Amino acid sequence: MRSPLRLIVAPQIQDRRGLRRYVAGATTAAVVAALLMDVVNQLVFFIDWTAALRSWAVTILIALVVAAPILSWIGRAHLALAESRRQFEQLSRTDSLTGLPNRRALMEEAERAGTAWMVLVIIDIDHFKRVNDTHGHRTGDAVLCAAGRLMAEMLGEFGLLGRLGGEEFALISTTQPCRRVLERLEALRDRFAARPMLAEGAAMRITISAGAAIGGQRGFDALYSEADRALYAAKRAGRNRICLSGELQALQAVEEGRPAA
Repeated sequence: MRSPLRLIVAPQIQDRRGLRRYVAGATTAAVVAALLMDVVNQLVFFIDWTAALRSWAVTILIALVVAAPILSWIGRAHLALAESRRQFEQLSRTDSLTGLPNRRALMEEAERAGTAWMVLVIIDIDHFKRVNDTHGHRTGDAVLCAAGRLMAEMLGEFGLLGRLGGEEFALISTTQPCRRVLERLEALRDRFAARPMLAEGAAMRITISAGAAIGGQRGFDALYSEADRALYAAKRAGRNRICLSGELQALQAVEEGRPAA
């Protein structure tokens, strides 16, 4: 338990409401402490009630005038510190180029979910190196941003979408049926293939490949390895396609009423 003095000089303030509570509470405590000392003083050196009441009123006024600005300054300083920490934490979990959650945020989400099942999809922009080589890295960055926005638009409701790095993105879904996730993923692939993407004034046709895996309580790395193998199977098969891990293929067959392969 924190001491009263530490609560005043080192408060834990997280928002404006907390700041107002702190200033009001700490100022009240300062006024009460000052008044108690004056009461004791007046009882020891008592002259008459008029002098005592006048002294107490002056003590309250001085305590308010002195304590309120000082405590308000302390509170604002700690609120600014808390906001800076939150911003730093947010930035440490955000991809600086696309504004999407980064690999750290995805891993933390996977660990935090702790569900019996989880779908992980890794999405790769096909032949992205050609974009950089042909149009330059600035255009390549614009393509990544545009691709990220489209993925967020179409997949955001299904879970946490983020950028793993380079041209790789990932989706972690723990609440939606696998069938719905895969159907939307197919729609995303078709959307990329059907419409040229405009970036830095250049129109280019972009396709994506994806690998998906399902598993729960095995850790992000194990699930990532399965999804990554499925992604490379999609690349080996010609790209612009989606491949599933063996377990996810079996589950999909059960959902569709087909015998598992």
